[in-house]
Amino acid sequence: MPALADLAIRLEEACPRRWGGVELLPSVDSTNRWLLDSPVLVPDRFQVCVAQHQTAGRGRRGRAWVSAGRASLTFSVARALRPRERPNPALALAAGVGLARGLAACGVSGFELKWPNDLVTPAGAKLGGILVEARNPSAERAAAIVVGVGLNLADAAALGVDRPVANLSQFSGAPGVPVSGLLASILCALADAWDGFAQSGLAPFVQEYARMDHLAGRRVRVADSGEEGRVVGIEVRDGALLLERAGRRSRLYSGDVSVRVVADG
Repeated sequence: MPALADLAIRLEEACPRRWGGVELLPSVDSTNRWLLDSPVLVPDRFQVCVAQHQTAGRGRRGRAWVSAGRASLTFSVARALRPRERPNPALALAAGVGLARGLAACGVSGFELKWPNDLVTPAGAKLGGILVEARNPSAERAAAIVVGVGLNLADAAALGVDRPVANLSQFSGAPGVPVSGLLASILCALADAWDGFAQSGLAPFVQEYARMDHLAGRRVRVADSGEEGRVVGIEVRDGALLLERAGRRSRLYSGDVSVRVVADG
């Protein structure tokens, strides 16, 4: 992976003393799985795994995530849980804001965040996704959280998928940024967001998320039940999607449902 050979150096220069290790793999079944299986995580340091190709990448709810060499960027970041820290599904939303900050620092803008874990164009084509997973403590390993990210660098044909997708080359700023520089910017911003979330929860991210919220004010359909309602915000405590149906509000939780935007009318 020559394009990423200097990633560890770039990370130490951009945000030093935060990294427990950076692993660059030509191929792996899943970067999330690789970190979840890692026996040792350095306390209070982030462990990074980047793969040129994933053979069994995963998305939310067990869906496959397509990864095709230079057509995509796939990586995961792990950190051991601190004392009294508990997994919180709202981390996926804070991670989305961190990812957006890292891209914006490289001049990439114009995308939106689709609850709970996607980056999309205003028209809804998928640019990337986030998968947050946890591992329980054992005698050999500390409890940990892993945040996995996949970003499309090329079009659907190069990725081998038959659905509309977006890629970074469509956004201003992206073509002139080296992949290692882009990834270092993303990882530093993601680490900042993760630390901020661990300290203060989702509250510091809500306004920023709202400015990029793809679903805000839209009618959506809950895939599991077929119910429809209008999105009125995000619950600060746990990141639930707030949905208004016939004058009553309800909460949808990541991991329970998928949402599809439906036309007004």
